Amino acid sequence: MRRLFLVTFAALVVVFPCMEVLCQQTDAVERVSGTGKSIIVQASGSEHKYDFEDDLQLYEIGETKLLFQRRIENSLYLLVHVKGSTTGGGNGYCGAGEEEYLIWLDLDVRNWDEDDYKVELIASCAVNIESVNSESYEIEKGKLTSEYADGRDNVKKTLVYDSAKPEKGWVIHQQPVTPANRYR
Repeated sequence: MRRLFLVTFAALVVVFPCMEVLCQQTDAVERVSGTGKSIIVQASGSEHKYDFEDDLQLYEIGETKLLFQRRIENSLYLLVHVKGSTTGGGNGYCGAGEEEYLIWLDLDVRNWDEDDYKVELIASCAVNIESVNSESYEIEKGKLTSEYADGRDNVKKTLVYDSAKPEKGWVIHQQPVTPANRYR
């Protein structure tokens, strides 16, 4: 029985060499970095710069971390965690504070154009957003979850990103903050 399965699977691969699961390739992004309020993606020996001046409320990007990358046909989906100083340092309110964002990018690998993007502030000194957990996000079995209390709207948000379905971006669920659920 096992031998028949292997032969049948091998025949399917020959007849249908590009089944959906097999065609979802990962492109090798070599490095993601930040400068000012832009993200620089290094791939295929070239640098591609994406500006988030209007989306990031921080002094400048200090740290970037590529969390997921997945290519499906001509789209490359990236999920990037970005941290930066609230004010650029110094004393006073949020002088040493940080802002944290998740950025989802849909890039066209034929010309490296940005087809779509999303930006979500998940921790902030400046506008009172704090993680519900000790870390600002958790990754388990290809899914990222970030839970945070947003003082602007007095809501608890749960952001979920599924790396198996990167074209969907993320989903955010929210509920009113109460003393009972603020840190759960």
